[in-house]
Amino acid sequence: MACVLGIDAAWTAHNPSGVALISTEPPKLIRALPSFEDFIVNTEQHDWGRQHDFRASLEDVMREAEAISGSDIGVIAVDMPIAHQPVRVRRRCDTAISKAFGARGCSTHSPTEQRPGPVSDALYQEATAAGFALKTAGSDGVSPALLEVYPHVALLALCGAERRLRYKLSKRAKNFSGLRDARARLEAVRCEWNRILGCLKREIDFSLDIGDGIRTLREWKAWEDAIDAIVCAWVGLEWLRARARPYGDEVAAIWVPERPGSPSQA
Repeated sequence: MACVLGIDAAWTAHNPSGVALISTEPPKLIRALPSFEDFIVNTEQHDWGRQHDFRASLEDVMREAEAISGSDIGVIAVDMPIAHQPVRVRRRCDTAISKAFGARGCSTHSPTEQRPGPVSDALYQEATAAGFALKTAGSDGVSPALLEVYPHVALLALCGAERRLRYKLSKRAKNFSGLRDARARLEAVRCEWNRILGCLKREIDFSLDIGDGIRTLREWKAWEDAIDAIVCAWVGLEWLRARARPYGDEVAAIWVPERPGSPSQA
């Protein structure tokens, strides 16, 4: 029985990457935390506002994931541009996603030589060295697999949403401009998070809940990264079930869950 590792990857080396691990039979969240270090050090009373030292590697995370799940990793699903060649410019998969989902507020950012650049290269090399094959258009369904995913589009399918969910902390002033009070905008973000978690709980068994004691913006951002990582892992689970399809080509593809009402691929 394989497990799925979801990574909300930071595009720069100085920011943390959220990590979530789910088992597949039955689907159950084993652990979700806002950084590689947190995932490895895990404590029952996690400090969501802690600083990070960035010493942990993907190999460290994989070793911990297999130890606590008691199974091999079948899929690593990552929210970051990854390709069979260095990612330096906008790719066909980015354009395909923007064409299919842009009208619903889910266009993609264009990667550059600096972002994610070397971070993407390092993750690709580390994952493929560990035996994971990057799946692109025309790839087989054999695991262990490395997937590129995009939470904004995945959430359309997960939540049956017509437009991009307004759950990003950095966009709260724009998304909730009608709310003048800063705390009210944060609470509106929390409502979106609870909506996402509620939809995820219909797919995956877990008891993770967002408490009402979030004090700092660092803590708020940590929760966001953990939620995104769970969404990434869910897409990996859908891929294992042959319920996701690639947008892109043989060099790079973004995998999107297939649900009723999904647009046809261009």
